Amino acid sequence: MDEPECYFNSLPRELEAKRDRMACLLQEAGLKPVVPEGGYFMIADVSALGVDLSEEKDDEPYDYKFIKWMIKTKKLAAIPVTAFCGPESKKQLEKYIRFCFIKRDETLDAGEKILKNWNK
Repeated sequence: MDEPECYFNSLPRELEAKRDRMACLLQEAGLKPVVPEGGYFMIADVSALGVDLSEEKDDEPYDYKFIKWMIKTKKLAAIPVTAFCGPESKKQLEKYIRFCFIKRDETLDAGEKILKNWNK
C-alpha cells in the first residue's frame, strides 16, 4: 500500500492528469469547465459558444439539443446535466454538459483532435 505503483496511490495521479488535460482542452475550445476536486466527470458551460438551436424541438432542454448537435456535427459525445436535475433546476443548468475523463489515452487523443478543431 505504501508503494507509489500501488493502485490506490497511482489512480489519483492518473486522474488528476486526465482531468487537467480535459479542462485545458475544453477551455481552448471555448467552453468553461468546472474543474472537480475528485471523481471522473467534469461539467462545462457551453453558453459562450452561442450555438443557436432554436430550430430544434422546443420540448427538450438546451443541453439535450446541444449534445445531439455536438454528436452530429462534431462527432463528440457528452451527457446532459439536466438528466440529473429536477424540474425546478433544469432552466438554470441547461447550458452545462458533462464529460467523462477516465478514458484511455487514445480516446482522449481523439477528443483532443475534435476540440482543437472545434471552430473550423
